[in-house]
Amino acid sequence: MKTSLVSTPVFILCFVSLISACFGGIGLIFSATGLYIAHQKIKQAQQNPLGYTGSLNTMKLAKIAVLVSSIVNLIYFTFSIIWIYENGFQAFQDRWLNMLFLR
Repeated sequence: MKTSLVSTPVFILCFVSLISACFGGIGLIFSATGLYIAHQKIKQAQQNPLGYTGSLNTMKLAKIAVLVSSIVNLIYFTFSIIWIYENGFQAFQDRWLNMLFLR
């Protein structure tokens, strides 16, 4: 019996990661999860190529997309750390709440 190689969950995690990047880089959690899933699926499919249906190239594309979202999250996380260091956590929290229109 063949297992389906589905890349949709990885793409969804990538999309959620990019959306949540603007919240201080919290999307690193989603991108790390997507990267782990994509890496495991690619490794399993390469070890047993006849046991999987679906495109391995699509899963590799999903892995590249997750890597890009990880880089975006790392950049924003670094920016947030620098912002907190220069202005303090209270200023960061005020800025974040203003972005969410809660203040």
